[in-house]
Amino acid sequence: MRRTLLAALATLPFATPAAAQMTQGQSLYDKDCAICHLANGVGGVHFCDAVSANLTAPGLEATYRNSDTLILRAILQAKDQDGAPLDMPMPAWSGRLSPADATQILTYLKTLHS
Repeated sequence: MRRTLLAALATLPFATPAAAQMTQGQSLYDKDCAICHLANGVGGVHFCDAVSANLTAPGLEATYRNSDTLILRAILQAKDQDGAPLDMPMPAWSGRLSPADATQILTYLKTLHS
């Protein structure tokens, strides 16, 4: 239902670019991220010794020092807030997602709250 409502709102004449960006971000998230981080972003999926991260706001922003640049680096380069590699199986999405795609995903992530 949420997806249908968001998609419908993004097509309205008064829809803002941010609304369209968020809708596209949700679509990308659902396709590429939800399998590990779950549809609601809370993560907790176990991969041997690693556990997928909780991507819900505001915790995500706090972890990455309220820096969109650091969150985008995590998505595109699989680096944590200090520049260390993220646990496997988190891939570096650079080359598969554009910086614009990652920004759209980030816009969507900011709407998720646990």
